[in-house]
Amino acid sequence: MEKTYLQIPIFPLYDVVSIISIKLTDDDAEFLKSGYTLAERKHIHEALVWAKDNPDFEFESIMDRAPIVGKLPFSNEEIYAYLMRFKTFMEESKSLLIEESSPKY
Repeated sequence: MEKTYLQIPIFPLYDVVSIISIKLTDDDAEFLKSGYTLAERKHIHEALVWAKDNPDFEFESIMDRAPIVGKLPFSNEEIYAYLMRFKTFMEESKSLLIEESSPKY
């Protein structure tokens, strides 16, 4: 499991004023599906499962090697809560995001 996959859900936090304002929708699921392979989406989910078990990890540190400059204006607890929302979102959209899609006939 690579924690660096958490960069993907964390990256948008640089562009919002409030984490609570982020609404994860079907459009977000489609964006993830079109931008990342099934294997990559599974890695993102695995990293989120790891995060669930490690709430005291300093999540912003994952962005140290990301191509972005600046500090997130959110506490570690807020980032963790958002990551858990993202994890739930991926699991609720699993037919789109973390499972093989069966062809429709």
